[in-house]
Amino acid sequence: MQPDPLRRGPWREHLADALDLLMPVWCAGCDAPGRPLCEICAAEIARPLRHDADGLEVRSVARYEGTAARVVRALKEDGRTGLARPLGALMADLVRQAGWADAVLVPVPPSRAALRRRGYAVPELLARRCEARVGRWLRSRGRALDQRLLGRAERERNVAGAFLARPGTGAVVIVDDVMTTGATLRAARNALSAAGRRVVGAVVLADTPLRVSAEGIPGGS
Repeated sequence: MQPDPLRRGPWREHLADALDLLMPVWCAGCDAPGRPLCEICAAEIARPLRHDADGLEVRSVARYEGTAARVVRALKEDGRTGLARPLGALMADLVRQAGWADAVLVPVPPSRAALRRRGYAVPELLARRCEARVGRWLRSRGRALDQRLLGRAERERNVAGAFLARPGTGAVVIVDDVMTTGATLRAARNALSAAGRRVVGAVVLADTPLRVSAEGIPGGS
């Protein structure tokens, strides 16, 4: 039986309570005090799905809608980096279920504009909360347009050849935050494969259909 990735031991509960007195937090999903993400909202957003992105197996924690969308926006746009720990635990559970526990997690690098705006790289933050080996083996090259403004075919062209990968061998899992068409994941896979890596799959925090309005998707790829 797999352990519950969100279950806390007694000492963790006491520590969380003590920290809450010093730095009050509230649930990004329902505004309940005490936790960045309460157990009720964590259970509500966790709707794991498996996708095929042109031969790449992608596991997603949630659909980008309702509470899940609110939580993702809080992490990506509101600076709620404390959410990375419980959300990373949910992603780590998907990695184990897929049988990818021995692979190295490779986060998709953000654009320079996104990194300047936020001050942190969301995929890398999530990957490092998965308690697995993480390799910063991808880097962006050139300047891609904001994916939120583009249609399906335009997204594919926009990220084609957008990444360079460090040469090497071994199994890797690509990590990203939001998937719309899978164009960014496919571009990352192509770069890693060309560099000699064996891409066994990808894991994302949320997936969203392209029909969702672009304004509501924080950097979907």
